[in-house]
Amino acid sequence: MFGHLTQRSLALAVAVGVSCLGATLSAQTDKTAPFVVPVPGYVVPQAGEHPRLLFRKADLPALKKKAETEDGKKIIAQLKVLLGGGDAMPTKFCQDKPVDSVNEGALSKQPEGTFTLSHGAGFGLLYQLTGDKKYADLAKQCVDKIFEGQVDRDSRYNWTTPGTGFRTAFVLQSIALAYDLCYDAWPADYRKSVVERVQKNEWSTIKGKKYSLESLASGGGYPPGSNHYGAYIFGPAITALAFAGDPGADDARLAKVLATSEASLVKLFREGFGNMGWFAEGTSCGRIAANNGVIPMIQSLKIAGGKDYITSRPDARYTFLHLMHEIVSSGKDPQIAHRGDYGDNILYKRQLISHLGDFTQGMGAVKPEESEAVAWIYDKFVEASPKKIYNAEVYPHLAVYAFVNWPAKTRDPDEVLPHVMVDDIHGYYVARNQWQDGDDVVMTTLLKRGPSGYKSGPVRSGTMVWGFGEKLNFGGLSGKTAHYRAAADGSMELADEKGNALVVDYSKASGAPALFAVFGDVKAGSGKKAVVTPLTIGDKTVTILTLSSDEQPKPVAEGATITIGKQTLTVENGHLKLGVFGK
Repeated sequence: MFGHLTQRSLALAVAVGVSCLGATLSAQTDKTAPFVVPVPGYVVPQAGEHPRLLFRKADLPALKKKAETEDGKKIIAQLKVLLGGGDAMPTKFCQDKPVDSVNEGALSKQPEGTFTLSHGAGFGLLYQLTGDKKYADLAKQCVDKIFEGQVDRDSRYNWTTPGTGFRTAFVLQSIALAYDLCYDAWPADYRKSVVERVQKNEWSTIKGKKYSLESLASGGGYPPGSNHYGAYIFGPAITALAFAGDPGADDARLAKVLATSEASLVKLFREGFGNMGWFAEGTSCGRIAANNGVIPMIQSLKIAGGKDYITSRPDARYTFLHLMHEIVSSGKDPQIAHRGDYGDNILYKRQLISHLGDFTQGMGAVKPEESEAVAWIYDKFVEASPKKIYNAEVYPHLAVYAFVNWPAKTRDPDEVLPHVMVDDIHGYYVARNQWQDGDDVVMTTLLKRGPSGYKSGPVRSGTMVWGFGEKLNFGGLSGKTAHYRAAADGSMELADEKGNALVVDYSKASGAPALFAVFGDVKAGSGKKAVVTPLTIGDKTVTILTLSSDEQPKPVAEGATITIGKQTLTVENGHLKLGVFGK
């Protein structure tokens, strides 16, 4: 019915290359490992069987129990806030005309609870948890509003003239979730009308470009290296998964649409994202492609379609998980080392649908133990307040995903996540010393190779070092990797084919919590907790950066060796070598 893979035996291959120390999540992915494998014990949903997109009926008793837990109660309370009260239609509706460019200033002035396209999904979850059909009726009214042309609080998103084809993903996701959650309570003729209306519609954007389910599923003419691409392919996929087998559904057509979306998804992994989550157009563009596309798509493909893109190899889940390696605490807002357009270092500065919900949706697109580590990171770095909103801001469907996906317990990331992450498609390396507090040290470097993005905007290469409140640019490598090794504590040696080299030392052998060194006279400002020292050994200028809240160690050059405390640096085969490598 869904165009499933046949239930043949597929070997689960090792998804990541792990060093002998168990330290690095390296991109030496087994190229023979399939992107998708069958879900063990999966049972195909019967015609008219709902819900199926986020959970199945067998999961409902456990979810009702979850609603009585402390986390469950808080998430439902936040959902009701986002719905404008939760027991009636919202009173605030955006009056703006459809646009293709957002006015973020005006958008920020709209009160919490203003109607969004995903209000129907929010009421749908309340129906599932309570069995009260008034919530299903409210969801129906919300879907009717969508079909009438009511714009989202962000008027780029609407049924009649979306800003671009990209915006149709959220439109279709909102309709599909409401339909799926309220199926049993809606009249049969209404359910059928929703199916038929979505299938026959041709979306015409503000600029007059037209899209069908088929053209959306193939990416709408955009290449995989565009932030638009992921959203284009998600809308048709969730539509096909929601409607297949139901009255009014053209099953043959929907199966083809789903197959096209899935083929596009694999193309996205090969030509847009790297194998460990770096995106061709940079940080925020990758979040757009993930939040509006990959992350919710692979969750529903697993639950409704029996297709697991999560466990076989890391490509899909690291479109989200890479953020967990990059995130730092600033004492106020969580930050990431940003490169590229459409954002900056502050993770949740922009209150737009494409820049929200990384955690709440991402927890459903990773392994269970990773989800627990993600919840730990959220509590530590994003929202430590007892009144936390669980990453569910502005849009009710984010509270729905939070309720379904949030794990019952947390787990120390050190038990789950490695300290070095490598995307060898794009040459993106992240080395982290710990997940603990504002003194965590994170190094990211981008060699900038592999598939290029669709946009011409700059994606900065080079090395960024963040730690102890300092943010420094520190040298740069590019092109192919000539030398690489990593240790369990996050220490690393790296060199490119052009003779540039970088070392990361978290062993504390130098007397500092973190030490970095590169070839070249690098301009990086010293500070109270960051000291930069250039030294010469042989014909090489080696610039050293130490980070410490205590007294800084003093590097000394003698002959062919630099000594810093009990640590040494030498040049071997054109790259920098640490004498003490790892704890």
